[in-house]
Amino acid sequence: MNYKLGQNLIEWSFKIKQEYLIVWSEVLDDPNPIHLNKNKVKDLGLGNNCINQGPANVAYIINCISNNFHKFELISIKNKFKGNVFSGDYVTVTGLISSVNNCDETIYLTLDLCLNTQNKKGVVESTAVIKIP
Repeated sequence: MNYKLGQNLIEWSFKIKQEYLIVWSEVLDDPNPIHLNKNKVKDLGLGNNCINQGPANVAYIINCISNNFHKFELISIKNKFKGNVFSGDYVTVTGLISSVNNCDETIYLTLDLCLNTQNKKGVVESTAVIKIP
């Protein structure tokens, strides 16, 4: 496969539902009420709906990588959290290849990825390095 600098990734999209936040809270052992009780979110002045867990947002970014590269090894991922994703949001992850390095028979790609909602761009910005066998 040919990978090119600046090549866009296929977008990955997902609708955030409250029941998913409940599952993530159980999986992460994270009973923080901002994920479970929208009245608490309102009382804190953080919005009108429950806030999605940060690790779930990173998982959506990794889903985008997986959707584009079926065989890969995640070497590293660095994330900047610049906003919140709320229950009811529709997220879209976009990305592009920002570097291509060939080393022997292995290709290393650096990917710049961005998780957006219908209301805000750049909610999470990530840089991932993957190895393609």
